[in-house]
Amino acid sequence: MSHFKVIILFIFFHLLNSCIGKGNGFDFSSKYLLIASNGDKRSMEAADYFYHHLLKRKFAHDELMVHRSDERQGQESHVIIYFEVVPDLESDYEIINETGRLALFAKHRSTLRWLSYLLLEKLGQDDRLDIADLPPNYLDFKSRKSNFFMKYREPHLRPNVELDYAGVMCTQSIDGDWGLWGHHLERVFLESIPQESQAEVQGKRTKEQFCFSSTSTFEAISNFVIDGYGHGEKEAKWFMISPNDNNLVCTCSSCIDHGNTTHSATGAVTYLVNKLAHEFPNHYFFTTAYKTSRQAPKEKMATNTGVFVSSIDLPKNPILNKKQQEVFDFSDAVKRWKAKTNAVYVWDYVANFDDYMTPTPVLQRVKAQLSYFSEIGVTGIFLNGSGYDYSPFDDVKTYVFSALMIDETLDVQKLVKQYYQKFYPITGSVLCSYMMDMEAIALQHNVSSDVYVSFRTAMSTYFDAEKFMNFYHDLNQLKPLLSGTEKSKIDQLLTALSYTKLQIVYHRSSIENGFLNQIDSNKNTFDMDEDIRRLAKYKEYEGLLKYKEEDGHFSTYLSEWNDIMKSPLKRNHFAHPKVKGMLSGEMYQDARLLTDNMPGFSSDFNQGWLLVGEDLNIDFLTNLKDRKSKGIVMRFLINQKHRMAMPDRVEVFAEGKMILTCTAKDFRFGTTVARLEKKLIIPNRTPIQVRIYKNKVDNKSVIACDEIQLY
Repeated sequence: MSHFKVIILFIFFHLLNSCIGKGNGFDFSSKYLLIASNGDKRSMEAADYFYHHLLKRKFAHDELMVHRSDERQGQESHVIIYFEVVPDLESDYEIINETGRLALFAKHRSTLRWLSYLLLEKLGQDDRLDIADLPPNYLDFKSRKSNFFMKYREPHLRPNVELDYAGVMCTQSIDGDWGLWGHHLERVFLESIPQESQAEVQGKRTKEQFCFSSTSTFEAISNFVIDGYGHGEKEAKWFMISPNDNNLVCTCSSCIDHGNTTHSATGAVTYLVNKLAHEFPNHYFFTTAYKTSRQAPKEKMATNTGVFVSSIDLPKNPILNKKQQEVFDFSDAVKRWKAKTNAVYVWDYVANFDDYMTPTPVLQRVKAQLSYFSEIGVTGIFLNGSGYDYSPFDDVKTYVFSALMIDETLDVQKLVKQYYQKFYPITGSVLCSYMMDMEAIALQHNVSSDVYVSFRTAMSTYFDAEKFMNFYHDLNQLKPLLSGTEKSKIDQLLTALSYTKLQIVYHRSSIENGFLNQIDSNKNTFDMDEDIRRLAKYKEYEGLLKYKEEDGHFSTYLSEWNDIMKSPLKRNHFAHPKVKGMLSGEMYQDARLLTDNMPGFSSDFNQGWLLVGEDLNIDFLTNLKDRKSKGIVMRFLINQKHRMAMPDRVEVFAEGKMILTCTAKDFRFGTTVARLEKKLIIPNRTPIQVRIYKNKVDNKSVIACDEIQLY
């Protein structure tokens, strides 16, 4: 259609509706709709898309009459829904709402698709359309010119991994928008990483990191881009050029020439990013400000480049103290990168990567920090969550995060409530009440929801075990009333949350509080069969395989429980341990872990292990009554990656006199646990002192001990 005809058509529509009048605005309940566009290809596609989806969702019995035409002939009684893609629009989208006409303008076709789904949901609220699958509309569709609060928007949670759903929510997705993402540069090499592309560290080549100034690295990435995505004439893709997640830096002569130091790889990384950006001007190339690439470059970067600044060290409190050093450092990093590249985004975190299952308050924190990010010049955000793995409430979180990144003024509680009312008609009020109570308390007390949090720490900060148990019980009580999708979703949720219920039992366990049922005077056992059976159904649900990021498979977790149930510990006659660091003088609060009669999980150092990075002095009392002990047992976790090593030696004192000393030769080693067992006669009610000296080979080694048993 010619530009002249488009203008005439638009004027015709405008004059016609001016004659009708602007009294009450567009009538969303009208039974006669005309879907129109200005006639150019992308606008017509947008109008066609909305028209076909509207027809597909229209109930057969409804009297709604819908026509699709770019010329108004014989449909004078119809109200108009008008679509137009305007690449040079001053805002991301514009809505004109007037009597007889609702006009939607956007820079990009994807934005009109997002507006279409919100509009379908609004039009279907009087039961004219089947909108059961669409997230609730949060747009009033009044006349407005609006920009998205964040240019790049991605909640990396399971619902957003589905590309169709990401389109509905108007978010980005690493699987749809990126040709290369994260710390996965090794993908560009067809076979093994050639020696020229390996980092030179202390004069030796290593496959653990890359040489970013190497010609072979540039050629491998170039071939990867061309073979998979071409030069971007048809569709632009984004590529992340990021060092591996370690502290190694290439210090070959070429990388040094480009600005590398022993601790910073920014010089060579940004050199490569710029080189690729100039080679492929239609694509986009990003890096990360994280670990060795955190420092901003000295040179200005190409226009089609950008950076994701990691917020890993930024406090995860809803309200930030801008005078705090970590906040100042983050703001300064953003400022320095902003001076060198046009696109500065944030890589933020919205999951506890040590525990995906236990509810964590993050919604209000994200809302509050979004404003801060915008103030310092951030224009995009990647919310790193549980990704492809299921986590409780990930559907409502995806919905709320997506909405807030578009409009940060939206009310979190209102968004949560309307989502649960729509998709959880029976259980919604229980779900909403529990989530918003946790969010409100975290906001009121400015509680941090950190990236890596043990269950013990969660219980002492944001997680209220009693409220959770009441919530879990109430949800269970509603199960018989459920059907269809709500039933399947709640079944999956309860299966996932049975992990948290087991965690509460585990971390509270002792003979005294009733979780352990005494068999006899020397052994303990407990009955958690129901919760273990429920959690064992995890395989029935897609995505429900892991409870944490690293080595967190439910199969392993359940096997640990089964081992504990099959082989209960002998009753420990040590009591009231007091653990003191020999160097720091610090008294460690988790001392009870040494005598709670619960073995630590060999697969998870957060489960039952006291973790200390210095030599320890432990004072015990004994409750032997009229008996004498037969022996002493200690267990230590061995985890090379996290520097948990066998102690250098262990000493035992009774009334100030050394009665036992042990070194490596006295330990029995398993795959991940070193066990010390010695016969030891200790008189009744004798004060005992145990000293544990950490491994001396690595001065950063950690002592990880679960039980020191006297039996």
